[in-house]
Amino acid sequence: MTVRSVRRSTVTVAILFLLNAVAVPASAASIAATNDCEDQIAAASLLNSSGDYAGALAAFDAIVEECDGKSERIAIQTNRAHALNRLGSYTEAYTAANAALQDDDEHLFALSERAYANERMGNIDLAIADYNRIIELTEKNQNVAERATNYAKVADLYYKQGNTAEAQANMAKAIELDPTNPDFAIIQGDWAASSGDYDAAQSSYDQAIAKGMSEAEAYQIKAETSVKQVQEKYGTTNAQELRAQMSPAETEKVCSDVKKAIDLGWMNPQMDMFVALVCK
Repeated sequence: MTVRSVRRSTVTVAILFLLNAVAVPASAASIAATNDCEDQIAAASLLNSSGDYAGALAAFDAIVEECDGKSERIAIQTNRAHALNRLGSYTEAYTAANAALQDDDEHLFALSERAYANERMGNIDLAIADYNRIIELTEKNQNVAERATNYAKVADLYYKQGNTAEAQANMAKAIELDPTNPDFAIIQGDWAASSGDYDAAQSSYDQAIAKGMSEAEAYQIKAETSVKQVQEKYGTTNAQELRAQMSPAETEKVCSDVKKAIDLGWMNPQMDMFVALVCK
């Protein structure tokens, strides 16, 4: 998952303990019928991998008592945390991640799941602490892009706290490590938009395109930002009122971004209506 999705939807590293290769997703019932814990964990992990989080949770819950070796407990509880986070059960995910960390307090994936649960529960300080711990533990990691992403995650959390100095410092580290990552430009654009600096926001989104972000995704963000800018300026979300108040230059800019996003495949009935009412 990209760091861009951290800001716009969800966050975490994929936590999938595939201990053995499994050809197709199993059902929770068939997993429970398997005696070998390693095989059961691998099969249940595949449910997480395929997006069947409810099925994965049921499968791990069914083996949590019988598979009680240390490595098994860590795999089960971290995967439970992953499934619970995806199901929106953040308090339970936090508890599961903590259970894994009791066995190994340096377990990166468990730290990541706990950080995500903390963020979603509004415990930003605790989420930052977990991500900073991940950064500390991976300081010598040769995967530079992954390290950069962790810095960007921390940067965004600091920004949500209102600590712009730490946010900018951590983002600078992320960009230094991975200067061509378009996600970082998107986050900086979102920061600028949230502070009302829409010109800087659009400039950052253009940088993201220059760094390789797909135009379809970028123009959706640009269109949303352009519309939000005029809505805030004129204090209305009514398309007809906006049409009456926007200057010709504003109309051209907003309509250009929205039409481009739609031409690139954006399916949004509200924006289709906006074009019909405003972009004559």
